[in-house]
Amino acid sequence: MSGRHSQRGRHRRRRSTRLGVVVIIFALLAAGGAVLARDALFGTDDEPPTEAADSQAQCEHVHEVTVVAAPTIAPVLDDILAAAEPDGTSEGVTCISVDVSSVPSSVAVETLAGDDGPDVWVPESSLWVARAAEAGAPLGEARPIATSPLVMVAPQDVARDQLGWPDAEFAWTDALAGEATVAIADPMSTTEGLATLLAVQAAVGDSEDAQTRLVETLTTVSRSAVGDVGEAYGQVLDDPGAAPLFTATEQSVLSHNSSNPDHPVVALYPAEGTAILDYPAVEVGVAGDNSQDEAEPAVVAQVVDALTGAGAVGVLHDAGFRGPDGVAGAAAESSDAVQAQMPAVMDTPEPEAVRAALRHWAALSLEMRMLAVIDVSGSMWETDGGEETRIELVRDANLAALELIPPTGELGLWVFSTEEDPPNHWRELVDIGPLTEEVGDGTRRDALTEQTLGLPDSEVRGWTALYDTMWAAYQEVRDGYDPNKVNSVVLLTDGTDERAPDMAPGMDLDTLLTQLQAQHDPARPILLITIGIGPEADMDALRQISEVTGSTAYQAEDPADIQEIFFRAMLERQCRPNC
Repeated sequence: MSGRHSQRGRHRRRRSTRLGVVVIIFALLAAGGAVLARDALFGTDDEPPTEAADSQAQCEHVHEVTVVAAPTIAPVLDDILAAAEPDGTSEGVTCISVDVSSVPSSVAVETLAGDDGPDVWVPESSLWVARAAEAGAPLGEARPIATSPLVMVAPQDVARDQLGWPDAEFAWTDALAGEATVAIADPMSTTEGLATLLAVQAAVGDSEDAQTRLVETLTTVSRSAVGDVGEAYGQVLDDPGAAPLFTATEQSVLSHNSSNPDHPVVALYPAEGTAILDYPAVEVGVAGDNSQDEAEPAVVAQVVDALTGAGAVGVLHDAGFRGPDGVAGAAAESSDAVQAQMPAVMDTPEPEAVRAALRHWAALSLEMRMLAVIDVSGSMWETDGGEETRIELVRDANLAALELIPPTGELGLWVFSTEEDPPNHWRELVDIGPLTEEVGDGTRRDALTEQTLGLPDSEVRGWTALYDTMWAAYQEVRDGYDPNKVNSVVLLTDGTDERAPDMAPGMDLDTLLTQLQAQHDPARPILLITIGIGPEADMDALRQISEVTGSTAYQAEDPADIQEIFFRAMLERQCRPNC
């Protein structure tokens, strides 16, 4: 590409996985500019020479253009270029050799700023273009080639018998909070998964209550995540009745039904609106003043023109895509599985919203090993003017959070006050371990539920021996550290470190912070997440304790907000960069 040639003064050889090579040959006479030849060649090195190859041999110049495209659209681009008739402007015979490679967008975005980037990039969504631009990739204008709405996919019989298709209205919030199992592809590596994550985030809103629902929803969905959409369609083929609902593009529904008429699926369109994949064509690199091949910018532009021109729309429609304007083709209009009308489109999220959504997913999908530590000092009997005491509110929050933790997680439970187990001031109710492991007459999850339900009936009394307890909890998690999980302590308290006047003094804050700093190992991080309950909680001390491990302190000024705060703290399962 001329931009790169001008920077290095030479051509480079690119290596990529080849779907096919499109050689577009068009010849022009210097006088009159009449077109002499224009052919297209698909093939491999083992195939015999063709008329196009003979024409290529007559070329005065051969311009190689590399196109990297998302796997779902790369084969269609081959077809579009085979049918293209680009205009030529150079003298003599000019040939354009176009190499179309199929590369996942999540992989391609990492290479665009390097020396091995393509001349043209076609990801599934402009979301990837924004991420690549933030990473410093030299990108030109993004021009959409096609569109395809994100839909919820269900086997046809399941959709009709269980979801009321095609008459029932469908909503993101209903699907993700319903009884049916819902799976999404991994948002960290697939466009469908990332778009789903953003659509759900937009559907639930940004209020504090909505964020609580978002945590619940994402935690539930993360348990049934699949590697990619192909895996989800494979489950439909294996057992349609047991396959989960999953998100994919409308185009994939048409493609699947065309190839698998005995296992049809249908597209469900959320009433709140949905994300649209827009398949932008983007020139990579910018031509410089020292370009050795002045024709190449125009050549690359011709390839993009061919991909985005009117002639491409029919090919896209045949493959199940909508045009850039959202208009469906005959394939969609003749199918009962999709709707011809374009659904409502959600606004494109800002880059920070994308980063936040991915952070949330990464946090909630990570395996966890956590010790919950609950204050049972005398002040936890306070009601703060409500109907429930602080300890009852903590009980309910702990039970709700317990429901969110996947079976593969590990959890333990302590309580603390100066009266618990002198001189230690803390007591283990359930040791840390897998939730599915047998404990007593049931599982550890059963034991945790039983002990949590009994919190208001236990002896809530004594003073708040906060610092000694935090240090002991930190050591407990450190001693059983699991490098394959996020290791953390979540401590809830409504007070400050204190003890009766006749009791021996315990650890002070400076000593605790010094010891935590000395023991903190960035390679083996342990998060100390603290939640202060009510106005008397010593938030200054709690913030210092959390920050020394790169974590966060939360305050529930109204004890009724404890459950919501607890859910927000669940997002701390991903360690921050400074830890």
